[in-house]
Amino acid sequence: MPTIKDIAREAGVSHGTVSNVINGRGNVSVEKMRLVWQAAEKLGYKVNAKAQSLRLGKDRAIAVLLPGIEYTHWAAMYEVFQSEFSQKGYSVQLYSTRSMESRELSMLAEALNTRFSAIITSTCLTDALSHYRTEAPDLPLVFLQREGPEQPDVMYAGFDPERAGQEIAAYIHSQGAARIGVFTESAELPDASLFVRGIRSGFQDMGEVRFLDCRNYQIGLQAFGFFDGGQRYDYIVCSDRRREDAIRAASAYSSQLPLPRFVTLATKAAVTDPEASVYELDYKRLAHKIVKHLLARLEQGKPLPRNLRLENDGFRTIPKVPAQLHSRTLRMLTMASPSTTALARLAPHLEKTSGIHLDMTVLPSLRDVYSVIQSPARSQYDLIRMDVAWLDELGETVYRPLSQIPFDWDALLSRAIPELGQHFATAHGVRCCIPYDPSIQLLFYRRDLFSDPTYKRMYFETFREELAVPKTFLDYNRIASFFTKSCNAASPTQYGSTVAIGNVVVSPSEFMPRLFAENGRLLDRQGRITLDTPEALRALENYRETYSYSDRTIYDFWKNALEGFADGTAAMTVVFINYASHILNSQMSRIAGKLGFAPVPGGKPLLGGGVIGITQSCTCPEAACAFLEWLYADLVAPVFTMLGGLSPCRSAYSNRDINEQYPWLSTARKSFPYAQRRRDSTYYSNFSELKLETILASHIQRAVLGVCSPEEALKQAQEDCNRYFQPW
Repeated sequence: MPTIKDIAREAGVSHGTVSNVINGRGNVSVEKMRLVWQAAEKLGYKVNAKAQSLRLGKDRAIAVLLPGIEYTHWAAMYEVFQSEFSQKGYSVQLYSTRSMESRELSMLAEALNTRFSAIITSTCLTDALSHYRTEAPDLPLVFLQREGPEQPDVMYAGFDPERAGQEIAAYIHSQGAARIGVFTESAELPDASLFVRGIRSGFQDMGEVRFLDCRNYQIGLQAFGFFDGGQRYDYIVCSDRRREDAIRAASAYSSQLPLPRFVTLATKAAVTDPEASVYELDYKRLAHKIVKHLLARLEQGKPLPRNLRLENDGFRTIPKVPAQLHSRTLRMLTMASPSTTALARLAPHLEKTSGIHLDMTVLPSLRDVYSVIQSPARSQYDLIRMDVAWLDELGETVYRPLSQIPFDWDALLSRAIPELGQHFATAHGVRCCIPYDPSIQLLFYRRDLFSDPTYKRMYFETFREELAVPKTFLDYNRIASFFTKSCNAASPTQYGSTVAIGNVVVSPSEFMPRLFAENGRLLDRQGRITLDTPEALRALENYRETYSYSDRTIYDFWKNALEGFADGTAAMTVVFINYASHILNSQMSRIAGKLGFAPVPGGKPLLGGGVIGITQSCTCPEAACAFLEWLYADLVAPVFTMLGGLSPCRSAYSNRDINEQYPWLSTARKSFPYAQRRRDSTYYSNFSELKLETILASHIQRAVLGVCSPEEALKQAQEDCNRYFQPW
């Protein structure tokens, strides 16, 4: 393998320059960086991360000892460890113990021959702490169990297995079961012992219960023991998926009786079989918390807490619908969107579980929905999804106030994330609807380009500023120019940004965050339209400049503009998150794994998405309430979001599978409190949000496309508004 000296000779630079480039240090010009990497590639040089770590005097590695990743919950945790530690520059080494004491001791000895920063273990040793502390006296230790002996630099991380046992016992008791089997990890281990204790406490007054525990390497053999003698079971409780699979196989071979029902502990997922009895524990979230605490210990010297205990998620349930509501049909008006597609896919489950049939009228655009809402035709619908922007204008006319519908609305709305506030529920202070698919604008960018040392250095040489995620729209345009080939021939992308400009909704939505960032507004404090202002002029000029760094195609909607970002031809875009799923779900997406996201420049995004409410003309509000409760159920909300919808529920935002699929949700959630909602005006007798945006859009487009100047566009927009809108 070539040495650094070989590369220096080939590149015609100093030994120190090569070292700085390879290790990401120093102040090296773009030209020299190119020479070094070209020489390294030509000579076949590969950076050895382990050797680099040793040269820097750092032990940036984590040892993880698990029974095996064939167990879905351990696989889920290991996936998080691998992903999140690697993002911080740590390698993760897995050691599979198979829950065998001798193998675990051997794996521990092997691990300690390598320089590790910390050890995470699911141990099968009965005196684990003394073994680990004797062999690794100075390393932080994390034991994947609920509790254990106290000692400095040792953390126990887990759930509440005793409560899990109690709740599973209560569930099985409610099903009227009499013959029960329980298959767990060895009861010598702390969590298994607590789980069995919880089940026993709940089964004291029940019929026949058979307990069987074993080490993991004995699962396949011991599962057959349940069927010796031809025993029949109503339910078998399994402490993991692999034990359930083993019971199913043993039953197929050794029993002629019907397969029993199962209740199984499993890692929380976005989608779970609604007909299976699964008791969920969020192992991915637990792993994420462990990473957070260990990094704080390793990077900042913060002590590990003794215990890290997460609440059990438990069973997902669907409320039962009264029999008199079965065979009801609800008519719903909505528009074509990812949320509509997701709801259509889930509608069969609604009908199977409640007997309620959902008949959706799906119109092509928001304008079409607005037209129907403004006409007598709206009276044929029981439910209407409308854009949040229209809520003050139309909400009280279209929707029945929630206070007039007997239902526990507070309990339902408590399932939504609190960051939404009342923006998606009230019109002029009156609660009349609930959040349906609340959205917000975020900045999406190519993380790989922003972190590339060559482009970072090139940007600095051009602007004498660090290449960083833009905080303002001035920064945004500067970076967009850098990543536009017509402005910078060395740009890796054709364009710096994508821009949606082609219809009445998207153009104002691109303009308004820029206006708000300038501390401007569309309506003054009296509700008068104010478009011809210095703030509006600066915002429009900025928008027009952004357009010059795009492909200058007139897109009718964000989905179309997103394709230019998803296919890798643009470096940045600002878009509503309810359309952002297209970035990753598009079959042509070339940026999976390269995506970064941040709050909108200026920090004042626009609220978007929709609300749903029960109409004034609804003939069966009880069935409509049952539908809304189903929509917010823990069994439905995460699936709705996974399919590309955007549930407002906590159960979707807190789901690790969902956050891995759509990692921008946590950033969006933090941005909601700073978002701006468009407001109604009481100054005019005929005010219409859509009409205002129609006027604004037509003139914004003319200015952006160069037909007129920004000053002329805003002046003409103001004059058109003054002519159309009539003060009281």
